[in-house]
Amino acid sequence: MKLPNSFSTISFKLSALYLVLFLCSFLSIGITVYWLTQQSLETQLKNTIETEANRLKTEFDADGITELRNEIAEVSDHDSHTLFEYGVIDQNGRLLAGTLDTFKLFDGWQLIMRPSDSKAPEKNNRYLYYIRVIALPNHVWLSVGHDGKLLQTAGDAVIKAFTGGFILVIFLGACGGFYISRTFLRKIESITKSTQTIIEGDLSHRLPVSKNHDELDNLALLLNLMLDKISSLIENIQQVSTDIAHDLRTPISHLKLRLENTLNKSISPKQYSEQLTFAIEELDSILATFSALLRISQIESGSRRSSFKSLNFSKIVIAVTEALLPLAEEQNKTIQLDIEKSLVLMGDKELLTQLVFNLLDNAILHTPKNTQINMTLCSSRTHTELIITDNGPGIADAYHQKVFQRFYRLEQSRSTSGNGLGL
Repeated sequence: MKLPNSFSTISFKLSALYLVLFLCSFLSIGITVYWLTQQSLETQLKNTIETEANRLKTEFDADGITELRNEIAEVSDHDSHTLFEYGVIDQNGRLLAGTLDTFKLFDGWQLIMRPSDSKAPEKNNRYLYYIRVIALPNHVWLSVGHDGKLLQTAGDAVIKAFTGGFILVIFLGACGGFYISRTFLRKIESITKSTQTIIEGDLSHRLPVSKNHDELDNLALLLNLMLDKISSLIENIQQVSTDIAHDLRTPISHLKLRLENTLNKSISPKQYSEQLTFAIEELDSILATFSALLRISQIESGSRRSSFKSLNFSKIVIAVTEALLPLAEEQNKTIQLDIEKSLVLMGDKELLTQLVFNLLDNAILHTPKNTQINMTLCSSRTHTELIITDNGPGIADAYHQKVFQRFYRLEQSRSTSGNGLGL
C-alpha cells in the first residue's frame, strides 16, 4: 500500500491550518500594536506641540507681538537643534516671525506632507508634518510645527519587527508541520505493515503501541482488543464446528446403521414401527441440539432484544417448577421455593423459561436421591437474582468454567440425556 507524501497527510494539513490561524492572530496583533504605537506617539507629539503653542500664546497675551517675535527669534537662535518650527502671520499672509508659513488661517490642527531632507534614495522622501495653529487678537495667527518622523520611524520599526517575526513563524511552522507529518507517517506506516501481516492470515499479530499514549496508540489498543475478540470468536467457531461434528456424528451414525439394518432385514410391521419410532427420536434429539445452538446464537448476538417486553418473572419460575416437580418427586427430591411475588422485568418469555428450566433440570438430574433443592427469587434496585442451590455434591472447582463451554459434559453426566448446551 502506497503511503501519501508528508505534505498531503492530515497531520500536515492540520498543522498548516493551525499555522494559518496563528499567522492571522499574529497579523492582528501586529496591526493592533502598530496602531496603538502610532496613536500613543501621535498623542505625545500633539501634547508637546500644544504645550509649546500655549507657552507662546501666554507670552503674547502678557507682552504683545513684539515680545512674541523676540521669544521666537531667541529660541531659534539659541537652540539650533530644536525640532519645533514657528510662524506668526497677519491677516494679509505676511510672515511676522519665524519661518513656518505653510498653513491655513484657521484655529486647530493641520497635517501637511513635507519633503524629507535626506537624499538617500531608499528612504521615503516625504513625511507628515504636524502644525498647531492658534488665532491671536488683531487677526494674528500663531503656528507651531513639528515633524512626524518619529512616528514614521517607530511605525517602520514595528512593521520590520513583525515582518521578520511573520517570516520566522512561517519557517518554524512549516518545519514543525513537516516534522509532525513525518512522525505521523512513521506510525501510520508501522500500523499499515502490521495490518498487511494480519490480512495475509497471521491473526496472532497485533498493532504496535508506543509509550506516548497518543490518539494513534489509543486507536491501536482498541483495534488490538477488537482483533483479540475476533480471534476468540474464530476459535470459538472452529471449536463449535469440531464439537458439532464430534457430538452429532455418533447419533447420526447410529441412526444410519439402524435404518440400514431395517432396510436389509425382513422384520414384522411391529418391529418396523419400533425402528421408525427410534429413528424419529434420534432425529428429534439432533433437532433439539440445533435448536439449542440457534438459541445460543440469538442470545449472543442480541437479535431477540427487539421482542423484549414486560413479564411477570415470578409466574414463569413457578410454572417451570410445577412442570418439573413430578420429575423431582420420582427421585425423592424436594423443591423449596422462596419467590418474591409479581416480580416484573423486561425479557423474552421463551428464553427466560428455557433459562429456569435448564437450571432446575440440571439440579434434579445431577444430584443424588433425597436431595433438597432451594429456589430463591428476589430483586433490588439494580438487578434481579434467581438462586438455585442444593445439598448435593456440586461441581468441582476445576470444572466451574468448563461447564459453560458448548457440548462440555462431566464424566458422571454422560450416562444421562442431554447435549451439554443447557448452561
